[in-house]
Formats: sequence, structure tokens, C-alpha cells
Amino acid sequence: MESRAFQEMAMRVLMISWEYPPYVVGGMGKHVAELVPTLAELAEAEPGFRLDLLTTRLADGPAVEELNGRAWIHRVDVPPMDPQDMFNSVMEANHVLERKALELAEAAPFHLVHVHDWLVARAGIHLKHRWKVPLVATVHATERGRHQSHLPTELSRQINQLEWELCYEAWRIIVCSGYMAGELQGYFSVPSDKMSIIPNAVNPAPLQACPPEEIGRLRRRYAPQGQRLLFFVGRITPEKGLPVLLRAMPLILAKDPHVRLLVAGKNSEQMQGLVDELGIGHAVELLGFISDEQRNCLYNAVDAAIFPSIYEPFGIVALEAMAAGCNVIASSVGGLSEVVRHMNTGITVLANSPESIAWAVEQLFQDPERARRLREEALNHVHNCYAWPLIARATLELYRTVLEERSRVVW
Repeated sequence: MESRAFQEMAMRVLMISWEYPPYVVGGMGKHVAELVPTLAELAEAEPGFRLDLLTTRLADGPAVEELNGRAWIHRVDVPPMDPQDMFNSVMEANHVLERKALELAEAAPFHLVHVHDWLVARAGIHLKHRWKVPLVATVHATERGRHQSHLPTELSRQINQLEWELCYEAWRIIVCSGYMAGELQGYFSVPSDKMSIIPNAVNPAPLQACPPEEIGRLRRRYAPQGQRLLFFVGRITPEKGLPVLLRAMPLILAKDPHVRLLVAGKNSEQMQGLVDELGIGHAVELLGFISDEQRNCLYNAVDAAIFPSIYEPFGIVALEAMAAGCNVIASSVGGLSEVVRHMNTGITVLANSPESIAWAVEQLFQDPERARRLREEALNHVHNCYAWPLIARATLELYRTVLEERSRVVW
């Protein structure tokens, strides 16, 4: 049982993330963007708690932003990234972030540092040793995982080495899924008791806010003859598996020619060659980049969202689709297999298998009542297991645990 004195102890946390709005590239940025404001809300009931987030200023935004008097965002201008020497560019940015952290610490000491992924690992490790405070690391993905256990380039090997160092230096590591815990054990020999599984979360409200008239407009635009609509959204990278889904389309169309696939993602036009090769141009529309609002409305307008990933530490896009009330088909890989429960909250398929995707689409479309039950159960699952207040509370409790453990150690 924690003493009241410990519960009310000062807790000043420095969080460091490469991404934070308005600069958001992928799932890590979305995670931090939701976690920090929710932690700030919890801080209002936590005596002595203060959170400072240190991040890059790669997409403008104010240099300093106060959330509620208990949490602050500090955006730092970093040198331009050199695409020919990305690793050293990131290391130079870490030096800038570290200098800013030392400046912030002049007002009052930090008790804990929390970093997100390798991009800010060097700053976090240096500050840990300088201040003699515990380091918490959230590992969102690994370089080996992104390349199916291979390290194809010198950059990959540098990133992998820094990921190992971060896992070694961290007091506690947060992972988003059991799959990621296993990955860190396998790649870096991280002990299981050094890791805490705290999943990503989602806020359903904006995902369900699309006006009915906009949903109707989208149906008229993309399904003028009442076609069934499939939807892919994500980065156009090999691990997201879009080519597998495109190769499934001829099989799907052979069973039901009245199906269309909408593909959203920056640079999705680069898939036009494969679309033409497969002869499915009449049934596939490459939308390119779309806003979050457009994505949310499409989740409400389509008949199913498909996530055919080959590698996926968690699968926040699947969770967002479920929260929007959309049927989900997803590869049974990584964290996706933990978020999407087969024939309970969605349908899971074999990775890298067009035939499996075609089977799942047929299963979903031939039984509308089952599809309705899957949507309903998925939404309940989101509310019960993936709400941001639950995740932020678990993070805050982890901070308490780490600081309590630190209090018993002579550094």
C-alpha cells in the first residue's frame, strides 16, 4: 500500500517525443497527441504533478503552449534533416533537445524522463545520467520488425543499435501489445518484468461525428449504383501490405463485381502501375492524402475497412475504424491480432494472402446480421479497453511505481 506521503510527492515528468501536433507523421505522433492532454486532465487531481513535453518544431506551432496549468508543450527548432545522413541529423537534433531540457530544469528539477522511440533516445539517455533520474521508454516499433527481422542498410543497423541501448538504459519499457513485448525479448533480450503493456487508445467522438448528409454524398460519389465499398487507409509502405490487398481484388470481383476499393494514403498514386497490371482500375480509386475528417467520414460510409499489414506492432488504424462503427478485416499479425478478435470484433486473415482477404470479404458480405454484431461488439470493446483515460491512468500509475522503486535505490 502506497503511503499518503508518496501519493502526494512532487512528480515533475519530462516527456520527449519527435512528433506532436501540428507535426504528426504516424501512430507515434497520434499516440502522444492524445496521451499528453489526457495526462494533463488527470494532473488536476494529482498534487505535485507537472508534465513538460519537449518536441521538435518541424511544422511550426507555438514555441510554448500551456494546456491547463499542469502541462506544457515546448517545441524546439532543430537543424534541417539531411536525407543523405539521417542518423547524424537526428543525433544533432537530440543535442538541441537536450540543451532545451537542461534549460527547463533550471526552474525546478525533473524526477523522471519518458521518451518515445529511438528518435529521441540519445537525449533521454544523456539526461538520465546527468540528472540521475529513471528513464521510461515507450517503444512503438523496431527497425528489425519493420524489415521482417533484417537490417538491410547501415542506417537500419545504427537504429537497431540505438534501440538496444534504449532498452538497456530504460528503468521500465512501455510496449503497446504482447506481440511487441515478445519482439523486444527476442531481438534485445529484454526481461519480461522490465516491460509494461499499455495499449494505444482512441477517442470515438470525432470518429462518429460525420454528418449524415456527408455520408450520403460519399455513397453517391463512390457507389452510385449501390456498390459495396472497401477502404484502405495507411502509409504506402511495404509493411502495410497494400499490394496484397490489390492482388486480392480480382478474386473479390470474381465473386462480386459490384465491389469498389478506396485507397487513402500519401503517395498512393504510386500503386497505379500495379492496379493497371491487375486490370482492376474500374474498381479501385487511389485517393492520395486525405484529412482526418475525410477519413472519419469514409469509415462511416464504407462497408468494411481492410488492414492487410505484414508488420504491425499495434494497429491504431483498425482501432479507429472499430470506434467509427466500421466493419474491420485485418491481418492476424502483431498487435492487430490482439486488437481485432476473429469473428468477435472483426475478421482476421492470413498475412500476405490475397486468397484469405477475398474469403473474409465474402464472409462479411454474405451475412449482414453477423456483420452488424461484429460492429456492435467492436465498439463495446473500444469503450471498455481502449479509452484514453484508462491508458493515461495506467501510465501515471507506472510513473508512480518507477519513482517509488527509485526511492529505494542508491544511485
